[in-house]
Amino acid sequence: MIRKTRALACMASIFSGVFGASLTSRMPQNATNGWGTIDAPMYPDYLTDNPLPSGKPWGHRQGHGNDPYGNAPVTGVTRYYDFDVRRATLAPDGYEKSGIFVNGQFPGPAIEANWGDWIEVRVHNNIEDTDGGKAEGTAMHFHGITQKGTPWFDGVPGFSQCPIAPGSSFTYRFRADVYGTSWWHSHYSAQYTAGLWGPMIIYGPKHVPYDVDLGPVMLGDYYHSEYHDVVESASGNSTDFNVYVPWSDNNLINGKNNYNCSMAAENSTCYANAGLAQFRFQPGKTHRLRLMNTGAAALIHFSLDGHKMKVIANDFEPVVPYDADFVTLHVGQRTDVLVTANASPAATYWMRSTISLNCSHHKCRGARADEKTFLCKNDDLEKTVPFFPKKVDLHPDAVETITVDLFTNATGSHIWTMNNVTQYTNYNSPLLLEAYKGNFTFPDPKANVYDFGANKTVRIVLNTVYQSAHPMHLHGHSFQVLAEGPGAWDGKTIINPHNPVRRDTHTQRRYGHLVIQFTMDNPGVWSYHCHIAWHASMGLNIGILERPAELAKKQVPFVIDQTCHDWDRWTKTHVVDQVDAGI
Repeated sequence: MIRKTRALACMASIFSGVFGASLTSRMPQNATNGWGTIDAPMYPDYLTDNPLPSGKPWGHRQGHGNDPYGNAPVTGVTRYYDFDVRRATLAPDGYEKSGIFVNGQFPGPAIEANWGDWIEVRVHNNIEDTDGGKAEGTAMHFHGITQKGTPWFDGVPGFSQCPIAPGSSFTYRFRADVYGTSWWHSHYSAQYTAGLWGPMIIYGPKHVPYDVDLGPVMLGDYYHSEYHDVVESASGNSTDFNVYVPWSDNNLINGKNNYNCSMAAENSTCYANAGLAQFRFQPGKTHRLRLMNTGAAALIHFSLDGHKMKVIANDFEPVVPYDADFVTLHVGQRTDVLVTANASPAATYWMRSTISLNCSHHKCRGARADEKTFLCKNDDLEKTVPFFPKKVDLHPDAVETITVDLFTNATGSHIWTMNNVTQYTNYNSPLLLEAYKGNFTFPDPKANVYDFGANKTVRIVLNTVYQSAHPMHLHGHSFQVLAEGPGAWDGKTIINPHNPVRRDTHTQRRYGHLVIQFTMDNPGVWSYHCHIAWHASMGLNIGILERPAELAKKQVPFVIDQTCHDWDRWTKTHVVDQVDAGI
């Protein structure tokens, strides 16, 4: 049924959260299952169970000298999580739809650990044939974790593992080798957009003081259509396609928002009072907000009425604090900000998560959105200074220039190319396992693997000749951002060579260039891809083979082979509907 009421659904896409008193009546929490309740618990500065002797995982050290990419402390602690993955029906914005969730939650449960802890995540794939969809594989990626020494647990099917077959389980075990704010998500096709994601917090040293950790503030666009249908739309096989991305239906904060049910599809169930995410601030206190763009495609501008924000970290990289009226986040990016509650304690203030219309599209036409004068880009590189300085190696061992373009093939499908190749994943033959066997050539050109051998420093130059921006995410590494701007790179400009921006996801502007550089200190086969779900689906991805001779000497855990055996057995009796590139 369609339940039509007077709703402020589209307006709520920018007025998606408040702090202060409760402002709206709402659906029951178990129906929307969002995080944003006014009485949500605060987050600690560290986990109190099994801390090291001073109560903090980094001992008596504070602030300086605690580079998150340095040597993590040995805590001797393992944090255990159990993920039951299956289909369910929820209505985060009042519109009921079938999705894929962990433990029936949306967003999924938070992974928390102290810097240096081990984390074990047991994943049970119970995605079965139901009215809401078919059985399918899955895999979990822990965004920004470098996986040094554990590349087989990076969670990318066709790269580090075979998919977890329906009815099977898989245990990821990795070190919390960096600290800060991130998220985990499925890495099987565009599956995570069906609801298979959640926040991840690794507690570590403070380089800027604050009083209260409010925890995750998860932002992003939201689609009512089943993800396979959106992938088809993105490929151009529907009238819903445009040169950017398919049109989203809503914009959520911590899994909540209202929706205008007058826009709902016929024969759907829609309620107008899903409710808004809310946060309680303590007057006079300084609060840490862990912002993250967990959406599918939209570039988000986040702001807070009546308050300034101080940026203290981007991704897992602490930065020299700077003030900001708004924060720009593309898909996969995280920014930690401090906000002091110095306005009237009796008032409420809107948090605004605004989709940029210059590089994204959504159906809430009544919502206020950014003017098209906003570029699809992150803050200027000169503005952001890493707190722990690192110089650029001006003479990298390898330089690879890659042209990014959109191509329409003979069937009329739109596909992305990187140096004229559209990446395609073979679920049954993961690249990492082939490398362990000593097979470094990867004869199928669709794997799109770049072998950098034993080189120490690699520079990748991306030049895009198409009118779309790309939040580019590198697995297994943080990278230095040497340059970004319009047109092709001139081959010489480097912004702040004494201490350039560092992060694991950065936006390449449309018709522009992005130059990154990183140290090859992590043997593996790593994905470097656009984090817009629909662009990754259309092949905007390369594989990076790193230090292959060292890979061949390592022992592969038994669970990796067993998972491939389980997947092979399942695929002999089931058709795998791989509708896209696969990652």
